[in-house]
Amino acid sequence: MDDALVAYNAGRVDGAAGHRDPQIAEDPEVGADYRVGLLDGRIAAFHLIKELRGILGVTGSLYEKEHPED
Repeated sequence: MDDALVAYNAGRVDGAAGHRDPQIAEDPEVGADYRVGLLDGRIAAFHLIKELRGILGVTGSLYEKEHPED
């Protein structure tokens, strides 16, 4: 149980940081726990960014060019 919690937490931290450790993810014993944590971390990061965009009043895509000729 402790290994599963450690793997989940490592996945959550990696997910929030946008990083994936393929060696842990493929581990037969704790890989599934790591991947669940990874997904939870990515979801948490998404919600944080969404909240920050709302607070700052950012709308639209950050990837659209202001000048099409650039």
